[in-house]
Amino acid sequence: MTDYQELCPIDTPKDARRKLNIGDIFENKAKCLKCGDIIASKNRHDYVSCYCGNISVDGGSWYIRRGFHEEGTWEELSTNYEDVK
Repeated sequence: MTDYQELCPIDTPKDARRKLNIGDIFENKAKCLKCGDIIASKNRHDYVSCYCGNISVDGGSWYIRRGFHEEGTWEELSTNYEDVK
């Protein structure tokens, strides 16, 4: 399966992304500072948890949702497409 980042590089304009049902988030990912896992959500309802279960990411290119057990035990690594403020 092709990742949406391969279809639409970071400089792809919004109108071209919408034709492929891709939102404004280029990479929806976070790092768990407990186990070191870097996890990424690849589509709208792709709920992913780290190895130790401390954090979860969800939303793909459409929204950023985080779940975590302890504040300060994860790092945000998400990036938006270039045309998003």
